[in-house]
Amino acid sequence: MIFLFSCKKEKDPVYSELLIENWDNSKDAVFDTLRVPQHLRDIVKHISIINTYQTGDIGKGTEKPANAENFKKLVELASEDELLSLINNKNITVAVYASVGLLERKPELIDKVFSNFLNLKTKVHTKYGCIIGDQNPAEPLYRKYLYAIPGKNGQSDQLLKKLDSIIIFNPNSPRSLLLEVFRYKNYPKNYRKRIETLAFKNHEIFAAIYLSHWHKGDYIDALQKEFISIIKNDTLVGISKDIYLKELLSFRNPSNKEFILNYIKKDTLFSDEIEIRRELEANDIFPDEYPTR
Repeated sequence: MIFLFSCKKEKDPVYSELLIENWDNSKDAVFDTLRVPQHLRDIVKHISIINTYQTGDIGKGTEKPANAENFKKLVELASEDELLSLINNKNITVAVYASVGLLERKPELIDKVFSNFLNLKTKVHTKYGCIIGDQNPAEPLYRKYLYAIPGKNGQSDQLLKKLDSIIIFNPNSPRSLLLEVFRYKNYPKNYRKRIETLAFKNHEIFAAIYLSHWHKGDYIDALQKEFISIIKNDTLVGISKDIYLKELLSFRNPSNKEFILNYIKKDTLFSDEIEIRRELEANDIFPDEYPTR
């Protein structure tokens, strides 16, 4: 889970907002220096004490992240073999930093490391600027690699294709990584069965949205049924409702009118949303048929 830390709010359905004055992860820190070379022990201890994967991003009014600086020192001091050894460190923050340090030095090893991380049940504490939370250890590694690739190369990068494939076919992939892999890309035909399973059996919403964007005509009935089922779930909040209602409206199916109308009569959240009101009208649903704020 990811939380926002008193700064700019992310408009993303996987983020939950929480304002926190103090976020101390040192209490559950693990210290593992048994097989750490002497010249790396101090820096490994410092990373372990903070016990949080921090990037160099600086939130408004915050100091430079200490572990981001510690990471720079670790990369300067450690050899390739030493970083590889640290991937097995019992402190998961140290292990994640070691994997990120190997990105440029040993990229041919990253897919295996990534896959191993993805299957771990432990979480790593993270802080990206103001955004804090707990993530699967594979997530920081994926994001670090993804955001380092120039935009025009994202579709053709071979290592990224491997990582995306691992995420899609791995049963342990977190929803936040599924959001990333299904955001902008169109995958080969042999991925389709797996994406169908994610969308309609596992009810992974980002897989359903992917199919709606790229293959709507092939799944007209199944997708509408899925979106209706999701919208009926009263645990949805804010931006999530907005996204899923837009997806259902995009089918412009007269058979959905009664369901949509009954739904928005209970929730006036969308009355000021110009884009949604436009889609409602395209579905023959007009402001005089439902309450507005």
